[in-house]
Amino acid sequence: MKFSFLSPAYNSAEWIITMLDSIPKEYAYEILICDDGSTDQTLAILQEYQKRCPQLRILENGINQGASFSYNRLIAEATGDYICIIDSDDMYLPTIRDVLAQVDGEHDIYYYNMITKIGQQFVITEASRYEWCGQFKIIRRLAVGPAVFTVRTDRSGDRDFNNVLLSQNPRRKYTGIFAYWYNFPRTNSEYDLFRRGLKG
Repeated sequence: MKFSFLSPAYNSAEWIITMLDSIPKEYAYEILICDDGSTDQTLAILQEYQKRCPQLRILENGINQGASFSYNRLIAEATGDYICIIDSDDMYLPTIRDVLAQVDGEHDIYYYNMITKIGQQFVITEASRYEWCGQFKIIRRLAVGPAVFTVRTDRSGDRDFNNVLLSQNPRRKYTGIFAYWYNFPRTNSEYDLFRRGLKG
């Protein structure tokens, strides 16, 4: 299987290397990072990292277009069999390798669990699958279909992506593995900005 790891990045200089280092390179067919008009050193850090990581391809929006635009661009440019979405301020746990090893082409989505930086544990189940959106799962690229990240003021755009994705009745597997470290809560994260009504 070919895995495309995708991450939008905006002013992520503080976390971007930790995130990139957490991606198991032996599984990475490609790593696509979309710099969304960062004003800090994010782009320079990515360009330096690229020198030692041949799988890394950097997309540049030039100006800030927002996370949904970047997510959609990344998915459109991915060429792997499966896409793995990770936010630039989060990281995979080493157990992500155990999840990737289970991707055998039999399912469209492979779910895994997450833990937050304050120790909260979130287990993704059949009952909770609508609650967790772009991340925390590995998705067959061709199963994405018409699902897109939207720009809204009443809820985050990844929820629309998730709902359309699941409306196609994809074949799902729940691995039960904690494999994602979620940098939550964090002031000025995409979720925090949306929660405070500062970003749609």
